[in-house]
Amino acid sequence: MNYLTVDLYKDFECVADACLNTCCGGWRIEIDEKTYQKMVDNQERLGVPAKEWISQEDDTYLVNLDENGRCPMLNENNLCRIVLKLGPEYLCTTCMGYPRSLRIFGNVIEGQLSMSCPEVIARLMKKPQVQFDLTNDERPAYPFSHTALYLFASSVRTCIVDLLQYPADVSLVTKLFAFFDILNKAVISFKNGQTDFELFQEEIGQYFLEETLLALDNCLMQGINESSRYQFLLHVQSSLEERSGRFQELVCQVREYFAKNNADAFAEHIDKFKEAIAEYESFYINYWVYHIFLDAMIIPDYENVLERFIYTAAEFCLTQTIALVSFVNNGVLDKEEYIYIISNMSRMMEHNHLFREELTKRLDNFHAASAAGVLMMIIA
Repeated sequence: MNYLTVDLYKDFECVADACLNTCCGGWRIEIDEKTYQKMVDNQERLGVPAKEWISQEDDTYLVNLDENGRCPMLNENNLCRIVLKLGPEYLCTTCMGYPRSLRIFGNVIEGQLSMSCPEVIARLMKKPQVQFDLTNDERPAYPFSHTALYLFASSVRTCIVDLLQYPADVSLVTKLFAFFDILNKAVISFKNGQTDFELFQEEIGQYFLEETLLALDNCLMQGINESSRYQFLLHVQSSLEERSGRFQELVCQVREYFAKNNADAFAEHIDKFKEAIAEYESFYINYWVYHIFLDAMIIPDYENVLERFIYTAAEFCLTQTIALVSFVNNGVLDKEEYIYIISNMSRMMEHNHLFREELTKRLDNFHAASAAGVLMMIIA
């Protein structure tokens, strides 16, 4: 068996009470029946009857979050009472595994870390470039009927990662435009039954020529209009869902900002914001490289490639918009708050289908439901 992971996967450790945005609240927490029985058997040691904080819906056991949307086992110091009183081996599989997850493709297991975890984001911010680790052992492969698709798709994915990390002095938007065109060509090739990656490389080789990227960059940068970007963000920011705590305050600040600032003020703020985020240039590349790996944009469901890409671009747009407003209000972009914003947006995109539906509707109504249209609105 082969194991493909990002390089921070193996050494990742939860920072527990030092976490900037605890995963022990704010979303549905399911536990398995075995763990539920452990909670029943040890409720005296925990000091809380299991039935008081766990409910059952059909065959599913759910944690009853408190009035602040937190797991009742989370104490005032953001530490888990189960771990403190019973030990980590008593955690359910969800809590024990997060933010790790696995995907299996025959003889390849891909290990991921969710970007809704702020510590994952913090580590991506520290890295000059994302690397990938490939290891193997003697375990037998799982049955898998799409090996040819996986081999072609993973080769395309590697190619896209190389493009994003290519050292040409061009904007992120330009690299993402090239990325999406490569992705489109890969979809067409696959649908036409052409999965010879060497031939495919010849077709897209122009994107690895610096003069091609610079020419594309010059063309795209002339087309970016701050007034259009303002109108786009004014339209889609209202889809943001209010959550508890600090994030709700941030969402309210965004709505207040667009209520009192026009496109000219926005353009002025964008210029200053870009200066403030210059230090995050390598992180933005890491962010997109990691999303490509995490979301499996090109494997195996080609029919939803465009939709996934638009969601990721829209998520990035909204993240940067919240960060922009925070910067305008505070005069600085606090790194911890920035990490907090990114993790909350990731959680909304990962787990809130109502938010995704509302965002999709607004993109459709604005006639921006194309990857090219959304990409032009990215603040970077």
